[in-house]
Amino acid sequence: MSIVEGCKGCQRLSAAYEATTMEWFRLQGQLRIAEYSHEEEASYRIVAEINSTARRRQSLRDEMEKHDLAMHKCTNPATS
Repeated sequence: MSIVEGCKGCQRLSAAYEATTMEWFRLQGQLRIAEYSHEEEASYRIVAEINSTARRRQSLRDEMEKHDLAMHKCTNPATS
């Protein structure tokens, strides 16, 4: 995954990926607290949110790769 400077699509996808990654880390912290506090119900809910966030992160990685191939295939050194 590369980000081309000045590309609005790259910037949008990168910002979305960054926000989703930060959410994933926040949820990981909440899960540790819930597990430490033996809050089983909260742990299950947080795990479901973590899984959803992980799927979103993967989806964004896939979108970034597709965008890179479609829009920047000439600027990607791996494909040159």
